[in-house]
Amino acid sequence: MSGLTTPTAWADKTKRTLHKVRVATTTGQERTFKAHWSEDEVREPLLALLGPKCWYCETMIQRADVNVDHFRPKSEVSGETGHDGYWWLAYRIDNYRIACKHCNSGGARFEGKREGLAKGTRFPLVAGVRAWKEGDDLDLEQPLLLDPARLGDPDLIGFDAFGYARRSSAPYSPAESHGGVCRTEETIRILALNATHITAQRRELMEEIAELAQMPGPLAQKIIAKRVRLTAQWSAAATAALNLHRACSLPVTGPVPPAAAPPASAAFPPTPDPDRGRRKVNLKDQLVYLDAADLAVGITLTGRHNNRELRATLLLDGKINVLGRGWDTPTTAARVATGTDDVNGWDFWRLTVAGVEQSLAEFRDAHEPPSTPA
Repeated sequence: MSGLTTPTAWADKTKRTLHKVRVATTTGQERTFKAHWSEDEVREPLLALLGPKCWYCETMIQRADVNVDHFRPKSEVSGETGHDGYWWLAYRIDNYRIACKHCNSGGARFEGKREGLAKGTRFPLVAGVRAWKEGDDLDLEQPLLLDPARLGDPDLIGFDAFGYARRSSAPYSPAESHGGVCRTEETIRILALNATHITAQRRELMEEIAELAQMPGPLAQKIIAKRVRLTAQWSAAATAALNLHRACSLPVTGPVPPAAAPPASAAFPPTPDPDRGRRKVNLKDQLVYLDAADLAVGITLTGRHNNRELRATLLLDGKINVLGRGWDTPTTAARVATGTDDVNGWDFWRLTVAGVEQSLAEFRDAHEPPSTPA
């Protein structure tokens, strides 16, 4: 949020409103939040940063109201009984994010069905201590949802060649490993970042970038520059497509085959450190303990919710297919299946191996990788 300053007159006005909210909160009276955040004095500077596009999904907001979202919700926190919301941040400009209707309040669709829960009053934590009152340290919170205004968070989202948002190659954080959840995948789930309409158009954009990148001359480069600038629609996907093209165009620099390499001349690149946290987040490290033929067909996973048995399919690449969608993590797959925000997929999903039914957590823990010798 660098480069933003709070207009003095607007700040003075909001101080008076916030004082009334503070008194009402203290005395247990009904609170009234005047929508100062929708006033041009603060909305226009926010729009000037990235243009009229949603900071979460990067879709241009056309012929619709521009929502100024409170990243930390002002009036209540979904799932936190008794929390009065981050009311003291209601008029803090650094708590505002520009959001489209779908990301803010829902309505996106995937193959004709409603998709995602939308942000609304959701503000789950992946770790840390939640702030409950004015003066609590916000730095102790570790939000689950990726914050488009926080340095490093946007880099955790990548895109495949089909236009689908996915987790980047960044290692899982200790908080994600401890909680068995992926922040990127949870953000994709809640905000419906892979809804049908947006994914199809992202794919077309990425194909256009790939074609333009192969064309010589300044005109193609000028169009690419427009597509990847921060104010452009889906600029992150366009940049990903451009980077992929460049990576594929580089000459091969891997190790020389032994038969052709002069003695002591082969330069082998260092092996990247394994992501030690991922075994608690996804199933990729446990696939070697399952039958490859069964995985090729798909291994059935089951779980119970509200007295109903729910089913999913574990696929060869480690993804879990739920309702026609592949998810990288058991927890997000379980939350999609149940429609809830707080289920742990490692305990929820069960599979049968050699006639023994067990939870994914039990299966994982039974195959703890051996310790590396000192």
